[in-house]
Amino acid sequence: MSAEHVGGSGGKRVTLLMSSGLLGLSQLVARVSTLAVMALLVRGAGTESVGYYGLATLAASLIAIGLSFGMPTYLTRQVPAAQVRPDEVVRIHGLRLVVLTGAAAVAYPVLSAMTPSAIHLGFFLFFVASLLDQWNETAWVLVRGTPKAWKEPVANSTTSLVLVAACAADLWLLDGLTFLNAAVYAAVTAAVRAGIAAALVFRGRPRRISDPLRVKLHLRQSVPYLASDLLGLIYFRGDVLILTTFVAAAEVGEYVSATGLINPAVQVAAAMSVGALAFAAPKAFAAHAGRSDPRSIYQFFRLTGLAASGAIGLGLPIAIAILFGSSGMPILQLSVILTLFLSLRFANFGLSAILLAEGGAPRRVLVLLASIAVSVLLNLMLVRPFGAEGSAWAAMLTEFVVAVSLVWASRQRSLVRPVAMTLVVTAGMAAMTFVALQALTPRLAAVVVGLCYLTSAAWSFVRQRGRRHAPRILTNAEEAA
Repeated sequence: MSAEHVGGSGGKRVTLLMSSGLLGLSQLVARVSTLAVMALLVRGAGTESVGYYGLATLAASLIAIGLSFGMPTYLTRQVPAAQVRPDEVVRIHGLRLVVLTGAAAVAYPVLSAMTPSAIHLGFFLFFVASLLDQWNETAWVLVRGTPKAWKEPVANSTTSLVLVAACAADLWLLDGLTFLNAAVYAAVTAAVRAGIAAALVFRGRPRRISDPLRVKLHLRQSVPYLASDLLGLIYFRGDVLILTTFVAAAEVGEYVSATGLINPAVQVAAAMSVGALAFAAPKAFAAHAGRSDPRSIYQFFRLTGLAASGAIGLGLPIAIAILFGSSGMPILQLSVILTLFLSLRFANFGLSAILLAEGGAPRRVLVLLASIAVSVLLNLMLVRPFGAEGSAWAAMLTEFVVAVSLVWASRQRSLVRPVAMTLVVTAGMAAMTFVALQALTPRLAAVVVGLCYLTSAAWSFVRQRGRRHAPRILTNAEEAA
């Protein structure tokens, strides 16, 4: 696989691998760090503490999405494309701090009334830490898609590892990790991370405060991004709501456990999509944008998705055995099916980045509405006869519709053939997965499926490398020049 780049300031190159791949790696470090903190919490404060930790971060994420008005994604597109001035970003970032601080002040008495008195402060501190992490998104938009894009993953990864080290030291070297101590470490780490973001991004930047902040314009243009954020939550959570209506709680738990194993990789893909958006946005506005760029970005995400699905497929038997023991076979079977969903989700995140880079945020809302409708319909059709497995297959089938809808919305003819090939290959993989799960044990089926994904990824990689006329995926200096 070759590379694609655009020129940066001072002649430096901005690569897709730097802009997108490093963000994905940073998200992976963050997810692993979160799992480590949860494991340490279980050892120090008990299983119940992890539930409260999850509720605090979920509440903060929902509130931040609602109060951010889609600004992080909107600015990620507009700033690299020079449609929003850096001084406006500074002021928007400051306004978001005021809004989120107000939300925290309002939330404190509400959260105190809803949680046991023994964990009031700890719950609130975890809540604040998550809000601070959401706030940082508007600072990092000034470096995304630039030669300084490495600063965001380095800062986030380093502070995540520091948090794990602090919790581990408290557990094993001090008097044992408590819920409040972990919350304090998380809040301090989030504050340090926010300070690093501000120092790295804003230091030395001119602030032309005489220019007006176009609040109404930015709010109006960010509405489709807000709608996409909210609809995305419904899309990724709706299957569980339907499942709870038709199957027993134990089967719901198996499905949630399976999605919990796959979701970290989905979050990695989402982070990579943000980097790809920042990478592609300037080219969408350039007079000589290369025709090959959308296809190159898509192939990058497709290859990454195949490799990720293969690696997860091979690792699932070990992970299930460690986490769930002998009772984890139904979870393993569901997880194998969901790797089909994952490979397509990676590719579709690439399509989504391409669509947003071209200014297709309103069309993306239509895609999400259609996707939600199809997901609900398929779940209603498949869950009653097949239970949790029906929901897993519905998730994969819905991604077929998402892919076709995104290609239609992007209006990029160059994407039709690679997307069609991806869907054909995935359909073949789905048939092979179904047969493997029927003929083999879940453990052996997971290994076979994982090897097939890795083989497909390797074949695609070699095939692209062998095409001398194909665009390079990680660099594109000739087109930028």
